Amino acid sequence: MVLLVACNGIGTTPHADSAQKNDTIATGSTVKEERKSVVDTVTLAMTGDIMTGSKLPTPNLPPNEGRDIFVDCAEILKGADVACGNLEGVLADSGKTRKPAGPLNFSFMMPTKSVKLLVDAGYDFLGIANNHINDFYPECMATTIKTLKENGIGVAGTKDCETSIRELGGVKYGFCAFGHESYTLRTQDTATVQRIVKQLRKECDIVIVCFHGGSEGVSQRHLPNGTEYFHGADRGNLRQFAHLCIDSGADIVYGHGPHVCRAMELYKGHLIAYSLGNFATPRGMSLHGPTAYAPVLVARIDGNGMFLDGKIHSFIQYRDKGPRRDAGNSVAKEIRMLTQADIKDNKLNIADDGTMTIKK
Repeated sequence: MVLLVACNGIGTTPHADSAQKNDTIATGSTVKEERKSVVDTVTLAMTGDIMTGSKLPTPNLPPNEGRDIFVDCAEILKGADVACGNLEGVLADSGKTRKPAGPLNFSFMMPTKSVKLLVDAGYDFLGIANNHINDFYPECMATTIKTLKENGIGVAGTKDCETSIRELGGVKYGFCAFGHESYTLRTQDTATVQRIVKQLRKECDIVIVCFHGGSEGVSQRHLPNGTEYFHGADRGNLRQFAHLCIDSGADIVYGHGPHVCRAMELYKGHLIAYSLGNFATPRGMSLHGPTAYAPVLVARIDGNGMFLDGKIHSFIQYRDKGPRRDAGNSVAKEIRMLTQADIKDNKLNIADDGTMTIKK
């Protein structure tokens, strides 16, 4: 039986594959005086941006209503104990865009029935702390949250929905998300970041943080030091933010936002993925070269959240199709190159096939 959960008091209903995953959703907060491991290991699957096709302001939907988008990767997502991603847009069926027409103004509205694609793909949590969740004003943001919860997907990232806590397979997972806009929880608001992560640490066995940040484009593949800007807007100091999350009690941190992959880091034994890029964006976004790289990051961590090993599953996106398997593992090789270049004293080994281990 799946029990109702509150994200600021709003309930959810069962996940479509709840029987397979043995889902229950946490109904209370038990603050622990000290951390006790309830499981030896868990596996987490993480992806970047998801936008399955927009119906407004002009129809831009993929063939077959998008039912083929996740065909190559759903087995990996469902095979993990928990699968997480970033929903880059709203789930709604009507609304008015708040953005004026222009070459740099994009608005993304996925039909509410698209939520079935996300459920069938195996997602357990989705972050919405990004620069497209308010494309159609707060009303559609609220519809998105309601739609995800009614279909059993945990959601977090706004001031009205800070966290999601779910119990899956006897393990209580806490999930939170941060972005860089005024209508999201922000990576730059260190006091709020610390408050949320520390509270989840008290309540949960495993704490997952996702973030949307950094400048955009192929030229932004390398992870800089310091604050990043895009068209003059502050997009966060991501190294500082990710380290703060781990120091505050997060077990794993993953990001997206630049539309390209970035380096990964092992920090105090915990994994940070600085950008997993685009993942399922078959319409409305550029899919050329590195912007088409679409990894699924699977990480195995112990009961205390320490990274054990993992794999970068390489996928490449194609217009109207979404992520398809990359036999040459070019995505994993790209992330390895970026990690070697951008992370001082890198502690990760990344093999040609994407297998990740800790350097001895």
